[in-house]
Amino acid sequence: MQSETLVAGFGRSDITPHPTFPNGIWMAQTHARGTGIHRRLYANCLAFGAGAERVLILSYDLTILSHRQVTEIRSCVSARTGVPTDGIWLYVTHNHAGPVTQDFYEREGADEVREYIAALPTHSADAAESAVAAARPARVGSGSGTCEIGVNRDLLHEGRAITGPNPGGFTDPRVDVLRVDAVDGTPIAALVTYGSHPTYLGPGNELISPDYPGVTRDVFESLVGVPCVFLLSGAGNVGPLHGFESTTEFVERDGKILACEAAKTFLGIDTAEAETYLSSVIESGAPLGVVSRRPRATPTPELHVRVRNVALPTDNPGPTVYDTAASDLEEAERRIDDLRAAGAPEPEVQHVVQQALRHRLRLDRRNAYLAAPTYEVAVRAIGFGETCFVSLECEAYAELAVAIRERSPFPRTVFAAYEGSDVIYVVPVRYYEPPVPMQVFNSPFGPRAADVLVDGAVAALQSLRDVTPHEVA
Repeated sequence: MQSETLVAGFGRSDITPHPTFPNGIWMAQTHARGTGIHRRLYANCLAFGAGAERVLILSYDLTILSHRQVTEIRSCVSARTGVPTDGIWLYVTHNHAGPVTQDFYEREGADEVREYIAALPTHSADAAESAVAAARPARVGSGSGTCEIGVNRDLLHEGRAITGPNPGGFTDPRVDVLRVDAVDGTPIAALVTYGSHPTYLGPGNELISPDYPGVTRDVFESLVGVPCVFLLSGAGNVGPLHGFESTTEFVERDGKILACEAAKTFLGIDTAEAETYLSSVIESGAPLGVVSRRPRATPTPELHVRVRNVALPTDNPGPTVYDTAASDLEEAERRIDDLRAAGAPEPEVQHVVQQALRHRLRLDRRNAYLAAPTYEVAVRAIGFGETCFVSLECEAYAELAVAIRERSPFPRTVFAAYEGSDVIYVVPVRYYEPPVPMQVFNSPFGPRAADVLVDGAVAALQSLRDVTPHEVA
């Protein structure tokens, strides 16, 4: 992947587990195992390189990756590809119907979960190695469309905030598409971002599924014939109207709607930025004007990268799940012992086991995020001439996506979130007024965190713009 000008390649690895693999993500879930596969799950890799700059964008059809998993994946991918670990960027599509990947999973199938997790670095390296091997001189362009399958999910209901459809609330309907072509115009891949929670399938669903990101990817590829990498945008407060379902009716419908918009946007992007001109006239019953294309003089494609860590204040002023995480875990473990001693039905016991796993996650997060007054969140950005790609290492609200794009110094900005390990909510200040939504209750960050992160992202983009060749007005 060594070249002074931009090269790009795509690779993919199948990470679909067997049909009865554990897929317990929800606390309200009573079953431990899946009963089938809705659609295949993948680790996708889009590789970029130019000179000393190299970046691998890896996207997983998984809910979450732990700190340990991210470290092991980056180490394995780096060893196989030669790309430094800070150039290996990992994203989850956050599909809540995916396989369990919790390091501390203790329910039925725990050995299978550990085996699945242990294989992720190799699967990742396989995809990355394929992408690097396929890299060739490339051009990049971008465009945006609009899709309204996502609605605000912070609903005030009977005096409390619930996670439910709030059609009047804030959303970001933008669909961002990054088109990557070889210099001869042959498409290499598409990167598609959209901000809505993949929670069409809820606690009653028993299928292992990539949720709507998988539907969108599969349908996009069938329409365009080009590999698609899907990344979530600002989805913290956005989700489906028909969410938490037990059937695939609405996830299939809405995933296809988004795929059509993404395909339309992709097909309208001209990475060569060619201009049309009248090249000839055919004399017929009417004089028929024929147009041809000729490339415009544009800068040689280059790649410039910025990574900036932004320290966010961990001073949430209200009550959070972390305040009682230790006692909640102790209580859940006591209830498990009591239920088993009383001979309770196993499904009843396993329901409490699932709750204990969530409390364990919260306790781990408390120890990680609240150990200091601030916690660093990464901003990662790439500049391609007039287009940039920027992402956040968190579960961002839609307002953050809109604010960063509006303040970006680049004419075209493609935004994503859900990068890195254990993504967690960053919420704008106005949501800290009671009754607070679930996201604030689950966030260690204080009211200023969103503004601090947006400012840090914009500063990173400005630094990137300063060194990226671009047109001068």
